[in-house]
Amino acid sequence: EIVQGYERAQRYALQVLEELEVDSVENIRDQNELAKAIKTVIAAKQNGSEDFLANMVAEAVLAVLPKNPYNFNVDNVRVVKIMGGSLEQSRVVKGMVFGREPDGSVKKATKAKVGVFSCPIDISQTETKGTVLMKNAKELLDFTKGEEQQMENAIKELHDSGMRVVVAGAGVGELAMHYLNRYGILVIKILSKFELRRLCSVVGATPLARLGAPMPDEMGNVDIVETLEIGGDRVTVFRQENEQTRTATLVLRGATQNHLEDVERAVDDGVNVVKA
Repeated sequence: EIVQGYERAQRYALQVLEELEVDSVENIRDQNELAKAIKTVIAAKQNGSEDFLANMVAEAVLAVLPKNPYNFNVDNVRVVKIMGGSLEQSRVVKGMVFGREPDGSVKKATKAKVGVFSCPIDISQTETKGTVLMKNAKELLDFTKGEEQQMENAIKELHDSGMRVVVAGAGVGELAMHYLNRYGILVIKILSKFELRRLCSVVGATPLARLGAPMPDEMGNVDIVETLEIGGDRVTVFRQENEQTRTATLVLRGATQNHLEDVERAVDDGVNVVKA
């Protein structure tokens, strides 16, 4: 009987819902129309800022909305929180934004092949310890030269395979950085494994656990990698023009971390409304 009661209540609720409709979204690709639907949800959590945030979420969603709206993926809209400034300074950036700039001297790449490494890019340390006895200065010089040569060969392999962007999931050694700069390869460290996984799906790369030239199918492609300055902080943007892997990022500004997290929750609700 309890189940029957719930079923009756469900039928009645669905019937009443139709009568409670006050407005409807005629064209989902119109930013103002879409913002109307998102505004009510955001107002529940961020009362007073709902107009500004709803427009921003609508802009981000429309930047990544595929031809068939049912294929919309909520993961294509990301949020990056940058402390400082006010909420009104928030903006939408087309592409995937990371809150740091590239580590090397190369800051921009276009139509580049991307390699993602989950291992440190450095001279590999052996498991066992050994003792090397050197009799003169020449042997010492040759020893360090051998290490340098080995590192240069590894980076040259990457360059020869066509790779122009390296994403490191761990540290990058000084010697490796020197050769990466020399060969004109852009390097960025992403220490969060979730971010790394998401970037792999955007660029279509496979994370590699060893340093060396990857197979062609293990490399990804990116249309543009560039460095932007947002409110005094330099950030790196990975941008794809392809419909399936297009990403938009909402760069949120605010005075405190708690405030930014509240706004992020409101934005997540807004994005999920579009999916629903």
